[in-house]
Amino acid sequence: MYRRVATLANRRILARASPKWEYLTSKFGAEVNEFRSNMEQMEAVIGKAPKKITPIDFAAWESKVGKEAVAAVKDQWENQWLKGKKAETMVTFDEAEAKKMKDECAALVAAAQDFEDTNRLRLREIEMSIAILQNEIDNIDDLEVEDLAKRYPKIAERAEEEVKEGVWAGGRD
Repeated sequence: MYRRVATLANRRILARASPKWEYLTSKFGAEVNEFRSNMEQMEAVIGKAPKKITPIDFAAWESKVGKEAVAAVKDQWENQWLKGKKAETMVTFDEAEAKKMKDECAALVAAAQDFEDTNRLRLREIEMSIAILQNEIDNIDDLEVEDLAKRYPKIAERAEEEVKEGVWAGGRD
């Protein structure tokens, strides 16, 4: 059996993450809303959680309040909380459920990775285009007329038409 309880440190890391819920809902459907609700509930619980959990030192309390009082509290702690309410609040699942959850998580991670890879590639393409354009802007004054005609054939054709018509740059109405 597995338990769905992450360590406190992992919960805090998850709580700090800020996913784009609208995008995830559009990509993966309404199941994301349930996941979001669970995440928000976890964030609330994590926010209230103590930073460090110390075990109860029953021996120290015996010397302060007496063995009978500690025995009653210890009995209540072990029987009502550890064996009762804590067990009721813990969610357990079998191997098939664990495999299903792992597969679903793997699918979500794969989809997110594909999305990231696609966007990284597109970003690189845009950066390369920007660099090419910036290089052209930086070096346009150094180009000769023939180079400009090769690079921008439409402009060269228009210039040739204007020369034939006897219209100089900016003279056309």
